[in-house]
Formats: sequence, C-alpha cells, structure tokens
Amino acid sequence: MASSQLRTLGVLHHILGGLSLAGAVVFGIILVFGFTQEAAEGFTDPVGKATIAVFGVLTIGSLIGGVLCIWSGLHLLRHTRPGLCTTVAALICLHVPLGTALGIATLVILQRLDTRALFDIAGARR
Repeated sequence: MASSQLRTLGVLHHILGGLSLAGAVVFGIILVFGFTQEAAEGFTDPVGKATIAVFGVLTIGSLIGGVLCIWSGLHLLRHTRPGLCTTVAALICLHVPLGTALGIATLVILQRLDTRALFDIAGARR
C-alpha cells in the first residue's frame, strides 16, 4: 500500500512541477515584455522597475520550485532520499492551494512506519 501511495505522490509531484515550470514560462514572457517596455522608456518609472523585479523573483521561484518538485517526485518513485522528499513537501505547502494539499499529504505519508521501511530497504540496496 505504501509503495502505491508513494507512486501516486511521485506522479503528483511531477504534475505540480510541470505546472510550476509552465508558470515560470508565463512569468518569463511577462518579464520580457515588461523589460522591453521599460527599456523603451529608459527605466524611468519606479513602479515599472518594481514590477520587473517582482516578475523576476516569480520566474526564478517557479523555476526552482518546479525543478525541486520534479526531483522530489523522482526520489519518491525510487524510495530514496526521504530527507529531500520531506523538505520539498514542506516547501511546496507554500504553493497554495494545490501544493498545500500535496505537501501535507506527502508529509503525512512519509511519517508512516511502512513508508519509512520502504526508504530503509531502498537505502540498504544502494
């Protein structure tokens, strides 16, 4: 049962990671558009510069979050690196609302004894 739940969580982590990467593309497009508009105006508008900074942070954050989520999903499928999986699960709780639900479910399942045993068995094989 724990193995199938980890497989499901791994797939859901991949889906959320893909959504985050898609969001990064959208934020990146908005960032490029805003940057070109501000460059045409000589970067004189302080609100425009702040908006560029915000979308820059959103783009980078979405990229990092998406990659971490996919990486964690791979380790959930392989039953390796429980610390990484736990850390990423805690971090994706900030990704409201989908990440919160997935993060909490992942944290709950990772704390169960049968799940820990799967990670221990996989660690002993390496």
